[in-house]
Amino acid sequence: MIDFNIMAKKETPKGPAKIPSKTPEQEAKEADLFFEELENRLKNVPQEEIQAGAKKISDFLEGKIGWGEVFNFTPEQIEQMAEMGYTHFKVGRYQDAERFFKVLTILDWDNFYYHSMLGSILQRQKREGEAIVEYTQALESNPNDIVSLTNRGEIFMKNGWLANAAQDFDKAIALDSKKENKWANRARVLKEQLEKNRAAAKK
Repeated sequence: MIDFNIMAKKETPKGPAKIPSKTPEQEAKEADLFFEELENRLKNVPQEEIQAGAKKISDFLEGKIGWGEVFNFTPEQIEQMAEMGYTHFKVGRYQDAERFFKVLTILDWDNFYYHSMLGSILQRQKREGEAIVEYTQALESNPNDIVSLTNRGEIFMKNGWLANAAQDFDKAIALDSKKENKWANRARVLKEQLEKNRAAAKK
């Protein structure tokens, strides 16, 4: 057992600890013991369960399922995590919300909503570069995500990348022909502000 009290002492180390070398025979014996123990554990596992596990790993490697399915998270559990994360976000507990949505993006990488929410959380924390990455990932999964288009466009505009901002705003606006979506309406307001800034810069 490692004594962490000793490790915490402020003594200058005399050099890296030497790891005892093992002979090829010792390494081979350890490998044999490992596989023997693994085999003993698998003896009591039904064959259909082993096959189901192998199929799950194969499906994950082929991109058919995400980590959520691999670790047997139910849709209800994942939905509950998303709701808890959103609740933290709404009350301004951004670091807690970030933890929830970071896990969710790992469990279901292709879910655009998780990336969009994580982008919003990072944007509120003024971590704009990271937010752009998350919004971009959200848009790769769902190119018609008006929230990510508007928010990413706002970051672009704030940092002077006006052509990129206009492109995001235009797409968000085009996706809302009836002018009913609040995020698209925000994109319209920001686009007007962008055009005014451009006009003022030319004077």
